[in-house]
Amino acid sequence: MGLLKVVVDRQVLRNNFKEIRRLLPSSVSIGAVVKSQAYGHGMVECARIFSREGARFLVVSLIDEGIALREAGLKGPILLIGGIWPQEAQECIRYGLTPVVSGLEPLEALSQGARALDQEARVHVKVDTGMGRLGVPTEEWRDFLNQALSYPGVVVEGLMSHFSVADSTESSDVAYTAQQMETFKNIVEEAREKLPHLKWVHLANSAATLQLPQTHWNLVRPGISLYGGIRIPHLRLREAMEVSSRILHLKQVPGGRFLSYGRAFRTARKTLVAVVPVGYALGYLRTLSNRGEMLVRGSRAPVIGRVCMDLTLLDVTHIQEVKIGDPVIIMGGQGKERITVFDLAHWMDTITYEVFCLLGGSHTGNREYIN
Repeated sequence: MGLLKVVVDRQVLRNNFKEIRRLLPSSVSIGAVVKSQAYGHGMVECARIFSREGARFLVVSLIDEGIALREAGLKGPILLIGGIWPQEAQECIRYGLTPVVSGLEPLEALSQGARALDQEARVHVKVDTGMGRLGVPTEEWRDFLNQALSYPGVVVEGLMSHFSVADSTESSDVAYTAQQMETFKNIVEEAREKLPHLKWVHLANSAATLQLPQTHWNLVRPGISLYGGIRIPHLRLREAMEVSSRILHLKQVPGGRFLSYGRAFRTARKTLVAVVPVGYALGYLRTLSNRGEMLVRGSRAPVIGRVCMDLTLLDVTHIQEVKIGDPVIIMGGQGKERITVFDLAHWMDTITYEVFCLLGGSHTGNREYIN
């Protein structure tokens, strides 16, 4: 029996994909983001599901993920959104991967690799319209494009950028998103004159895919929405992941007793304490101390005391017939109660992305699939 059990519902993933597909015209393709173990849901299995549902691209971060998908039998286009190091160029071409490039060094290496292998290297160029991370700075765009077109064997088939605050409704953020949209639009219009092979133009992440149709171009890149980690009114997106453990130990503690590290909790009454073998080593963060909740026998049990590396304490005094080995729901439903990823993100002071990655990716050997 493992310490942490992660169950992923394939049918929920399929339904989420279909719900997103329903919003899009047939002219817009989907690049399903499965990087970082599909946000903890399992990269290979999710890639298979989304490919069967019609994803035009699978989007990962770096080359090792792309190779893993190829070796698992995935045949369709795979976009390396994090790019490559120059020394990976030939391997990238051999595996038929499409890197995103933000500088000339990878382009030069890809050109050399293409000639050595007598193949084409297809790339997507990223322009930084305001994220400030990867991407060619807008003021360098024209010179970069002229140089990029000089490399034999390299075909620039895609042009992309990435939003910074598309999920925000703050007026200043809405204005910033509009500015990014306009900047990208102008760059695309200029680029088309020099890029006869430009096939793909993409900007929209999950928030923009679901709420900003003017950003769709002909390819969108949903990520968190595929896994149910974003709430949009009138859309039936659901969480595909459930995380659970079991009660390891039970003990009666008198009132006035300090519990766990730092004496951060003191019992106010006689308390039945359940010990669960999950802590921050498995992604259940210390910020959940005296704040989080789990489900035991269909009732909410508050976390008491500091979350430890491998153990967390729950107050189960109010729950009848609790026994060692009882299932404990960390994220998911039990009876009429549910602990959502949004609950955990609130208690952790973080975002749903991090919750999925922490809890889903920490103990991959115990990830199971249903439906």
